[in-house]
Amino acid sequence: MSSMTQDPRKPFSPKKRFRLIGGRVSSLTAWGASTFALLLFSGCGDNVSLRNPFADPQAKTKPAQPTPTAQQKPTPRQRTASASNEQRARQSMMRTSSVRSGGGGFGSSSVADRPNLSQMVDRLKTEIDSSVDFAPTLVIWMVDSTQSASDLRRDLAVAVKGLYGEFQSKGFPSGDKSADILKTAIVAFGEKPEFVLETPTEDYAQVIEKFGSLPSDGSGKENTFAALQQVIDKYSGEGRETLIILATDEAGDDANQVDATIAKATAAGVRIHAIGIPAPFGLERAPGSTSESRQDGMPVLVQGPETRSPQLLKMKFTSGGFGAEELDSGYGPFGLNYLTRATSGSYLIPRDVSSGGWPGNAPRFDEKVMQRYPPQYISQQEYQQLLASNKAAQALHLVSQRAEIEAMVYPATQFIVAEEARLKNDLDNAQRTAARLGPLVDSVYTPLDEAEKDRDNLSDRRMQAAFDLALGRAAAAKGRVDGYNQMLAILKGGRKFENPDNDTWYLEPANTLEEAGSRLEKVREQAEAALKRVIEQHPGTPWAQLAEKELETPIGWKWVEN
Repeated sequence: MSSMTQDPRKPFSPKKRFRLIGGRVSSLTAWGASTFALLLFSGCGDNVSLRNPFADPQAKTKPAQPTPTAQQKPTPRQRTASASNEQRARQSMMRTSSVRSGGGGFGSSSVADRPNLSQMVDRLKTEIDSSVDFAPTLVIWMVDSTQSASDLRRDLAVAVKGLYGEFQSKGFPSGDKSADILKTAIVAFGEKPEFVLETPTEDYAQVIEKFGSLPSDGSGKENTFAALQQVIDKYSGEGRETLIILATDEAGDDANQVDATIAKATAAGVRIHAIGIPAPFGLERAPGSTSESRQDGMPVLVQGPETRSPQLLKMKFTSGGFGAEELDSGYGPFGLNYLTRATSGSYLIPRDVSSGGWPGNAPRFDEKVMQRYPPQYISQQEYQQLLASNKAAQALHLVSQRAEIEAMVYPATQFIVAEEARLKNDLDNAQRTAARLGPLVDSVYTPLDEAEKDRDNLSDRRMQAAFDLALGRAAAAKGRVDGYNQMLAILKGGRKFENPDNDTWYLEPANTLEEAGSRLEKVREQAEAALKRVIEQHPGTPWAQLAEKELETPIGWKWVEN
């Protein structure tokens, strides 16, 4: 075959590499099954029970279940789009291993069944062996040098020592390869890349030594994608199959450069693997991670989101707190996951890699369910075209950019009719809460309400669930806030006791806003319909769990006298 005469110092052309694929596939057969088992996505687990102490005692809310139930029959157009997305998700998940501690996991019966970082690196050896068997190979290790990644660097150094120690003692599977068939370079990165082992070497002892003295960057900045582009430019002329293995505990501050990085990597024929964390569901950073900011205004830790742009309305629950939304998305941060997917690499999530305490024991969801909800791995240009083509997608994008909106927690609900002046003062003070929150709630409710008519034209299942959840939660908040305000106005107008011996009014949560008026009752019905649609059509998902939590608190009010 002509491929056997290829000069090892020159890279294979794209056409020639395509012709060689058949030969390479045969060499992969022996290890394909084990790699397939490893890279099955295994990341979500036990959900947490979220109880609202002020929930309607009549409501029977049950936790989200991982087993999907029957759904409404999709249109042919939706089936086609969904099938395409699901196929892409499976391809991505097959290259993604999510194996974190705490609770059950995808395809795992216990924590002990899941690989740690060292085992992940050991299994990346299979990828390196395959590349070496195909052609002379250059492996470039890119390691996060920020302070938050210090544990990751330490554990990675131990794992790499074992990996290269095995290369030294056992060589490669084909058996007749010389040591220089594999060369290695090491780059640390934070604010900028630092070439720790700049000249690629076949001296494995030197590789081990350099990993033991990786630098630390105190800037807190992670210009991950800029560093990747510099590394690709520097080493693309080496005439070897090139693998980059990136290890980081964050998403990168410059993930907006992912499209340019993908273009550069694919043009150079570079495959990129990443070892990192899962993205917090719908968020740029987990609520429990540090809120400290850098001098440039960026947060110290950027961990997500799993989609190109957040698709989660940031609104506190009436039952209090935002903690219920600290959910594991089941995917890596969008930029890194998209990058590895586009370059035929893998995004790996060991159980012992964390970022500011994330993911800890964050709730995880069944892999078979989440496979049906992949992020849309599309370019920024394609994403903008999607937003321009659908008002519901545009509204979801808009409201998900908003800062966190407070909920009306513990409002005044007891009003004693002893003195008219005192009652009026109490009602005025209570209404100030609604007056402050009303415009904030309207800023997210109005765009979603106006775009609802375009919701059925969303072909992406993830966006359907996200839009319905956002609309349901925004409408519920509007019903509670405006309903509260209107019920107080009714009392101000002189509501009479049925029992003349009573002197106190109690405003209690209720699943009705009829007394507040038909307009608000329609808003309440809209909220309830949207939230129930999420639960019925997307069971066992984060969206369903959050919809269930929202419905724990009645969306309405009623007056009770005493």
